[in-house]
Amino acid sequence: MTAPKFCKTKIIATIGPSSWKDETLKEMISEGMDLARVNASFADYDELKRVKENIQKISPRISMILDTMGNKIRVSGFSEPMRVRIGDTVTLLPESEVITEPYEIHITYDNLHNDVSRDAKILLDDGNLELMVKDIKGKKIVCEVKNNYTLYPKKTVNIPNQELSFPELTEKDIQDIKYAIDLNYDYVALSFVQNEKVVLKTKEMLKKEGIGIISKIENQAGLDNFDKILEVSDGIMIARGDLGVEIPYEEIPLIQKQLIYRCRAVGKPVIVATQMLESMRESRNPTRAEVSDVANSIIDGADAVMLSAETSTGNYPVRSINTMNRIAMNTEDRLLPQPVYGNTSATRDTDELCNTVFNLTKAIDLKAVIIVSESGKTVRSLSRHRPLVPIFVVTDDIKRIRKDNILRGVKCYYNPDLPTDRDQ
Repeated sequence: MTAPKFCKTKIIATIGPSSWKDETLKEMISEGMDLARVNASFADYDELKRVKENIQKISPRISMILDTMGNKIRVSGFSEPMRVRIGDTVTLLPESEVITEPYEIHITYDNLHNDVSRDAKILLDDGNLELMVKDIKGKKIVCEVKNNYTLYPKKTVNIPNQELSFPELTEKDIQDIKYAIDLNYDYVALSFVQNEKVVLKTKEMLKKEGIGIISKIENQAGLDNFDKILEVSDGIMIARGDLGVEIPYEEIPLIQKQLIYRCRAVGKPVIVATQMLESMRESRNPTRAEVSDVANSIIDGADAVMLSAETSTGNYPVRSINTMNRIAMNTEDRLLPQPVYGNTSATRDTDELCNTVFNLTKAIDLKAVIIVSESGKTVRSLSRHRPLVPIFVVTDDIKRIRKDNILRGVKCYYNPDLPTDRDQ
């Protein structure tokens, strides 16, 4: 008998206007959606509640992720597109200051004048407009424009290679985390994590609610402090959008491989996100480069791959999931990720036992591995090796199912009558 084949790599889909309808959600789940992400940047309490209820009415095993907005800086103070040319002078100032001159632009961060110095690089609109700081006059940052560009309102501001003095959590983030607690979400994804302090503060808020914390790595500070962030997080998301603005984009592929390995070494799930099937927002089919990107993320050893605008605002949310599922199933059993070593949060005995079980799956004709789990530590210890056979987890806790749902190769089964005595 052969164990039923299923997609071992987990698929996370962002829910938005394109995927709100029940029929669409049913089709997305049928095509392979394992976890649903709601971006709190664009969602209020009512939407967070409605999306969760609609999804778990269809399937209670789908895990829910609330993604916080974080400390994202944007330009403001103008309503019409602003055309700038090489050599022009643009002045950035906090919203508390009054605009008095042309080419003065508000930014949604009051302390940038204390964080940057002359000759610092400032990038607007995902790096499409580059500014160089020439002078700082009180709270005003005087910059030289380095390329011709038309800037639109509310576009992003990035300052590469600079740890900014943000509050650990914004007021909106604190409110959204409270929403996650009230609505019993499974994970909170923290945006723009620079160090472990924000994770620890979030843990204090969550207390013993059983909600996992996924730290999003999307700036240089997050990379510099990665080991400390990983130690206190329940999972990691490699958010390549802002990360590719903050650091040279040619470095992203190697950084992705390194971070995935470091997560696997300690048995914590890792998600690869951003622009995986971006062209499918408008097109029925992905580009060949996108297919290779998804496949390489799976070969690197990611637990999960994530769709953003493809399923939230794109024209083909169901087809995007089907496409990702097909790529994953065609890839994951042909090329194994590199062997992994290191200690997880399980005991040393458990880690050694799981390593032995993994080797057995390669040496003899095992069809599957079954784990009866309460804490999930054994599951994570085995899953990190990426065995080719399925890992079936049996538990009497539906929250445990949704928590382990993010792990590669793991399929959970709910048994409310599971004996408390393991020998039964």
